[in-house]
Amino acid sequence: MINSTRIHQSIIDADDLEEIHESEISVSDVLRNLARHPFQIISRWNWKSAMMGALLRALFYFFTYKASGEESLVIITAMAVEFSFRFFTSGISGSLVQSFRRATPEWIATLIVTISLPLFSHTVEFFTHYVQEAYFADIFAASENKARQKAFAISVLFSVLSAMFNIFIMRHGVLLVGAGEESKPFLADMKQIPFLINEFITYIPLKMIELTQNGKFLAALGMFLSFGLTVGGVLGFFRGKWSWAWTTALGAWAIMFGWTIFVGVFMFFKRKIASK
Repeated sequence: MINSTRIHQSIIDADDLEEIHESEISVSDVLRNLARHPFQIISRWNWKSAMMGALLRALFYFFTYKASGEESLVIITAMAVEFSFRFFTSGISGSLVQSFRRATPEWIATLIVTISLPLFSHTVEFFTHYVQEAYFADIFAASENKARQKAFAISVLFSVLSAMFNIFIMRHGVLLVGAGEESKPFLADMKQIPFLINEFITYIPLKMIELTQNGKFLAALGMFLSFGLTVGGVLGFFRGKWSWAWTTALGAWAIMFGWTIFVGVFMFFKRKIASK
């Protein structure tokens, strides 16, 4: 018979969470393990997340700056700055998300990731672009049409959704690094992502509906509130305008509420048709 105390001890003492073979690990044990062995976040640096994150963010800045009417040199500079630091931070973020992929309860793990990752990445993003424009504008062209502020505001919402999506796909075995046989080639991961995107856009509404049907109203409410509070809180904190925080939070809640109603009605009629 396996001693449960020994298993619990081994989870906390393991140098890398990927050395643990349990299918589920409590959130508290994940946090204790990371606190005791923080270097694993660097040693398991997720190069897949780094590549995707840096490229997507650079393209995001390109389109935002282009839409704001910025000059080509300004756009190229912003893209280069974004790509440079994102390649590093996205790899760390991916490693952190991977650490929570088996953490339970899932909604708490998702909440931790959804809050911690945007705070980390946008702290770096804000100061990197701010320093570039405030102190090095003579060398690296700065935006003239407030494109940086616009890009940052939209980027916060993108980061919250990105954090949720990353932990979602990693729970499905995609974009894993250093996970032994569970790690797949990068191209194999890319082939699965389109299908997972389709599943992801209904995941949060369906999860809240499931929790509500099972009588777990507080868990459903927590998932709903955390979405808006994270988006609004991060944006308000970095912009220093709390009016932005509550208006953005209200907007995020309105979108999520409407989408959840739509998904719920769609699934209701889908089951009705299937039962005939």
